[in-house]
Amino acid sequence: MVDAEKSMNNMAESTDLEAKHTNADIFTAVILAGSRNAHDPVAAIFGEHYKALVPILGTPMVLRVVEALRKASSIKRIVIVFDCQDTLFSSCSALKALSEQVDISVVPCGNTICGSVVNALDATGHDWPYMVTTADHALLTPCMVDSFCSSVVGKNGLAVGLVEKKYLDAQHPNSKRTYLPFKETKLSGANLFAFMDQDAMKGIAFWKRIEQERKKPWRLFAAFGWRSLFGFAFKRFTVDQAFEQVSKRLGVSAIAVRLPYAEAAIDVDSPKDYAQVSKILESRGANSPTGAA
Repeated sequence: MVDAEKSMNNMAESTDLEAKHTNADIFTAVILAGSRNAHDPVAAIFGEHYKALVPILGTPMVLRVVEALRKASSIKRIVIVFDCQDTLFSSCSALKALSEQVDISVVPCGNTICGSVVNALDATGHDWPYMVTTADHALLTPCMVDSFCSSVVGKNGLAVGLVEKKYLDAQHPNSKRTYLPFKETKLSGANLFAFMDQDAMKGIAFWKRIEQERKKPWRLFAAFGWRSLFGFAFKRFTVDQAFEQVSKRLGVSAIAVRLPYAEAAIDVDSPKDYAQVSKILESRGANSPTGAA
């Protein structure tokens, strides 16, 4: 009787694990690896044309992001948006070898960030949902990815990953980030976005209008109307209230996902960022592309 009960419990646990695994592997991950930029300050240090291929501790940044995504339980396939597949694979042989084992594809860049996202969606047949990140997110870990994705499973519309200033102040007080101030906190972007269904296309269309203003927070709020701008200027909106305004303006659900990982907000935009990220990876004992999970 005990053995039979034990067997039934084991079967139930096995079924639960299979269900969790099936439900987890639902996101198509998109990495925005960019196009050639002769003026990128980080690429220039190494004489590279593409920042995505700049090595950190000997590993190209884009490969670090790919490794984090492929080890995350919530990702089923990876799409890299890059100028040319041949250039990418010839410059990063480890990535080419990995593409023969993992579902990795390369699609061409658009004229803008938004255009690149649309290219990825079109090339993959709008296989919702999508998680979008960037190739310079060298500190990304599977844990960050799964935490973000698990927060939006079952949601509609779109979601944005954000990190509260208090986490950066506590762990990396000298890290210079761009913050959006709200009534109860200040948040920095984590370069993690989720597009859950076809309705998210409304958000992408709006993003196309304002993507040039992403480093100018007040202009982002101005795009949502003067009431929102006023609320922003005087920090009258909580995070949830602000995203309610965003949802109304876009006509689609938009949510903020607050992540408790300071390093989710640190990407490589400048030589100073590069030095900081290198030190963080060294402190992780990170000779492997993703370091600690």
